[in-house]
Amino acid sequence: MDINSLQYVVGEVRENEAATIRFFGRVTEETTTRFNDEFDFLENVIRPSCIRVLINSEGGSVLYGMSTYSTIANSNVDTECVIEGVAASMASIIWAAGRRSLMRDYAILMIHNPMLPGEDPDSGVSDMVQAFTRQIETIYRKRFGLKAEHVRAIMDGDAGKDGTYFDAQAAVKAGIIPAGNIIRTSKQLCERVHDQVAGMTDTASIQELMNRVSAGNQLFDAGGATLNQTENDMANENKTQGFEYGAIAASLGMKDKEVKDVMARISELAALEPKYKELEKSLSDAQTVIAGKEATIQNLQKDLSAATAQLSAYQKKEREEQTSRIETLVENAITEGKIDRESKAQWVEMATANITLAESTLASIPAREKISAEIAKDPGNVQAATEAAKTAEQLMAEKVTEVVGRNFEFRKLK
Repeated sequence: MDINSLQYVVGEVRENEAATIRFFGRVTEETTTRFNDEFDFLENVIRPSCIRVLINSEGGSVLYGMSTYSTIANSNVDTECVIEGVAASMASIIWAAGRRSLMRDYAILMIHNPMLPGEDPDSGVSDMVQAFTRQIETIYRKRFGLKAEHVRAIMDGDAGKDGTYFDAQAAVKAGIIPAGNIIRTSKQLCERVHDQVAGMTDTASIQELMNRVSAGNQLFDAGGATLNQTENDMANENKTQGFEYGAIAASLGMKDKEVKDVMARISELAALEPKYKELEKSLSDAQTVIAGKEATIQNLQKDLSAATAQLSAYQKKEREEQTSRIETLVENAITEGKIDRESKAQWVEMATANITLAESTLASIPAREKISAEIAKDPGNVQAATEAAKTAEQLMAEKVTEVVGRNFEFRKLK
């Protein structure tokens, strides 16, 4: 096989780029063999970054379909399977093989119990059919995270019906895929496809309709959009439009009233969004003002700290100068003989309490040298000092002289 012989691969394929391959038509030995070979060629020769499988099939052989399921599921390359039109019966299993399962918004999914060709429904279910049923049930359950009883109910379908049909929204509500896995096309195209499909019960007819849509044929009037006109390149399509709140609630098993209550509450909250944005802006503005005020306060605190430091330094210097002044004052007083050194502490304490009083008091006390000079100038003081300087012998001699006289003429004692 070479690249020129590929029939199911769509467009050009390159290494490390996404490649697209179609599975259109019934699931038969021929179609599955061809698809599997081309898929293997892509995976092992081209080596793309992702293999995208577009599916539009009414289903077919379980035996051959399981080989295609295994080919996709066991691929070493990233895979995603997209229902391009319809995935019914065995084609729904092939769709579940990808690492991601997506649907066009107009696509149809049909799930039912397997049947073998030529098997009589009235004769009971054969062991082979039971085995396939368990296998398919396991695939759905593990791939989509559904409970076993939910899967069985889907496969059995409502009374009188063969399995269950889903459009994209119904698949979301059933919990098969998340809303983000719906690929949006134009609303007009989606509505017209649904109108055409409505009432169809033959999957082959639905498949043929979807073939024309996918091929871009003018299914509708000239004004109608086609798939190719609505962003056929999946790499550019928005897969995450419209989060389905109601669908999520329904998938959780909530009742209709509960779903309505939830939706009503969501609507109320959505209506509050403008008010919330307004409040958010007001809060942002207030925070900006507060930030400005805080910056001003911080600057004032810095200024206060600087002023406090300057005041402390000034007060320290003033105390040091005061202490030095008091020390000088008292020491000078001691040196000048105005006070005794033993009384220094009391004079320092007095000066510390009131230096002006201490200065005036010490200033009023004359120095020792001045006192001595004044004493020396007073005749009385000189005589007293002379008297005080005489010795006892001199005093005795004077007394003797006074009695006997200088020439020893005795005088009468007075």
